[in-house]
Amino acid sequence: MFVSMSDGTVQWFHSDGTFNRVLPTLVGGHAEGMAFDASANLFVTHRSPGNTVETFNPSGVRLGTFGSGYNCNPNSIVFGAGGNAYVGQADCSADVLKFDSAGNPLDAFDVAAELRGSNWIDLAADGCTIYYTSDGTNVLRYNACARAQLSNFNSMPLPGSPPPLGMGAGALRILPDGRVLVADYEVIVLLDASGNEIQRYDVLGEPEGWRGVDIVGDGTFWASNFSSGNVYKFEINTGTVLATFNAGPANTVKAVAVRRAPTAVFARGRMTGGGSIFTSLADSGVPPSTRVTHGFELHCDPARKPNNLEINIHTVPGSRFHLESLTFALCTDDPTITPNPPAAPFDTYEGKGTGSYNGQSGATAEWIFTDAGEPGVNDRIKKLIIRDAGGNVVLNIPEPGHPLTYGNHQAHK
Repeated sequence: MFVSMSDGTVQWFHSDGTFNRVLPTLVGGHAEGMAFDASANLFVTHRSPGNTVETFNPSGVRLGTFGSGYNCNPNSIVFGAGGNAYVGQADCSADVLKFDSAGNPLDAFDVAAELRGSNWIDLAADGCTIYYTSDGTNVLRYNACARAQLSNFNSMPLPGSPPPLGMGAGALRILPDGRVLVADYEVIVLLDASGNEIQRYDVLGEPEGWRGVDIVGDGTFWASNFSSGNVYKFEINTGTVLATFNAGPANTVKAVAVRRAPTAVFARGRMTGGGSIFTSLADSGVPPSTRVTHGFELHCDPARKPNNLEINIHTVPGSRFHLESLTFALCTDDPTITPNPPAAPFDTYEGKGTGSYNGQSGATAEWIFTDAGEPGVNDRIKKLIIRDAGGNVVLNIPEPGHPLTYGNHQAHK
């Protein structure tokens, strides 16, 4: 995990928040938004006097600068699926600039601004829609494929105060299911896929100053507070603070960026299957040797349909979970699993969702399913937790879970 600093450097932390080392800068200017390309190289935007984008390889060795033609304060960067980069600029033309993977300029988009241009940007899964903030009270949108300004994403103004009372909306991240996280200075805001505010995040005693945010990919996110220099890890669904550390003095900590192995995470594909396992003394919520059966079809992108999951707990009386909404999905390749044959580039499906338990809505489930190839005897329910509408855990199968006694899991491209 990486934290950009006002002196132009970037601090590199391990995933648990322990300090690794500092990446020095040779260009100057505040280090701001960051992103990773498909090779896990780090790209760091720098405001004036640097006024460029600096790059580092996965080991933290400086590679040089990227792109050209920045006119005022490049502030954020994001990569599309094809490898092209988009850079948001805070001032002057405030255009979003597009570059190929080698840094050659491809296009410039004259997006509408509130107060500070295309300050913080992210790219939707369609590869066309740029979501951005401009130190104001909105999440703006622009379709780069159609070269058209779109309506604001948020249905109501964001709660954070814009200048001069505050700093307005800062960094934002689009979640796989279409929800959007916004560091809104006074609080961090979660908007649903329709742009409605559904949750706020804050820490008691922490000053106003939330500016940086990035998702981890496991249902959590990191956020940075400019006013305190503190960095926090939150659980998205509950708002629980899971970790915290201080990255520097007040008014020095800018943005955060989380690096995951790009080759190990897949946004497309699906997993299907079903079967049964039998619980053990390591599990809770049901007696040992309880049979648990399941059947499912789940996409790596929650926005793709259908997404179905049925889980039956064969106690007396029996119990049943029915998935109604897939809220999180992560498809990865576990190097310790070697499916034979490998039908897809991933073998592990981690998911979370809401649904009904014994007919009552408001229940939740989280799970990890694996595909170890045919004939399915090594496929696993690696993890399975079901909570009823009251939040009570009715089934808890912790990792490493159990291999299927009957059935099969199949990953598909």
